[in-house]
Amino acid sequence: MSKPISPSQNWLTIIGIGQEGYDLLNHNAKTALKTAKLILGSKRQLSLIPKDKTKAAKRELWPSPMQPRLERLKKQRPKNTVIIATGDPLCWGIGEHFSNTLDAHEMHIIPAPSIITLIAAKMHWPSATTQSLSLCSQPIEAIARYLEPGKNLILLSATSEHPNKIANFLKTHAYGPSKLTILENLGDQNESITKTTAKALTSKPRKFAALNSLAIGLEKEPTSTTLTHNPGLPDEAFEHDGQLTKQHMRAITLAHLRPSTGELLWDIGTGNGSIAIEWLRSTPNTNAIAFEKNNKRAQTCKHNADNLGVPHLQIIKGEAPASFQTKQLKQVAIEQPTNPDAIFIGGGITVPTLLDKALKALKPGGRLVANTVSIEGEAILIKAYQTHGGALSRHSHQQADPIGNHASNFHGWRPQMAIIQWVYHKPR
Repeated sequence: MSKPISPSQNWLTIIGIGQEGYDLLNHNAKTALKTAKLILGSKRQLSLIPKDKTKAAKRELWPSPMQPRLERLKKQRPKNTVIIATGDPLCWGIGEHFSNTLDAHEMHIIPAPSIITLIAAKMHWPSATTQSLSLCSQPIEAIARYLEPGKNLILLSATSEHPNKIANFLKTHAYGPSKLTILENLGDQNESITKTTAKALTSKPRKFAALNSLAIGLEKEPTSTTLTHNPGLPDEAFEHDGQLTKQHMRAITLAHLRPSTGELLWDIGTGNGSIAIEWLRSTPNTNAIAFEKNNKRAQTCKHNADNLGVPHLQIIKGEAPASFQTKQLKQVAIEQPTNPDAIFIGGGITVPTLLDKALKALKPGGRLVANTVSIEGEAILIKAYQTHGGALSRHSHQQADPIGNHASNFHGWRPQMAIIQWVYHKPR
């Protein structure tokens, strides 16, 4: 049975505030401000709190970048600290950072209505079926993962230029007919709402306030292809040099890798990045590290990741397994755990010690999938199967093609190279 949480253990209170300011804060929020010794926030956020209500507190503006100050704050844990946030601190806000790094008993979060809630209400969109994304911490390319006709999407903008750039991005990705509602200074006396389409705004860009958000009703060009989150995107969705895990085999491979929220994939010999990219697209809040020795393919992998809405894919250049020890991977390890929950080996299986070191790095309970078309690679996978168990299979795929010239009325089955696949679950 867990012990009851004592209020005295709280050292941090995060208060969400709206444009209406201090007067609409509840009793608990006002009490926390009255007893605060340190209050942190942006210039605009702190201006909403009257100084005569926080006489005992030192006020501090967030520096840029914020991360060093956040780390120092967590290390010192000064009592009676208040952080002022906009709206709901847990909705793309600073509360999310602290909830992932502090114990629940250390902080108290007092939210106001989030900007997402306010926009959804203004648009009459049900919150449960409306997706949202903050561009304050992610590049515009991340939008591509959310593109699906008929869906409603709310974007939190970071700059006055974002509405024009977003319109251009949508048009480039065949979503020019999408309906845009640009909300500037929402809740303020200078609030302004502009309704247009991505195509129209691209044709005639205009200036917007720095504080803006977008509500987008997604619509695509009638002749374009819809790219879903289900594994097995069309091969044409990826730029590649011919070395590609084909659509049918990609879907089978992802089924064995089983992406799950919060998990990390290592994609070894990633090539154009198709497996890692589909892993990230299929499930929210997943991570992936792609290893590739060929510089041109690594660049193609980055292009594909950006184009398909997963710009956070980490790419490590160099030949595995030596690249498992690079400075770049060690730097990634500072920011997040790097021992993978799943590993895919699509290239380099014949490199000495690669499979052994990949198995050693894999977390207990993790999944490893290795594909090969070569006889030499097959020999290694047969030996791995005999040593470790798992499942070994051979996949053959044939496609109907014209016989002779394209004017022929006759067709035959054209086989692709057989693929040997080893699937292994590491014991816990």
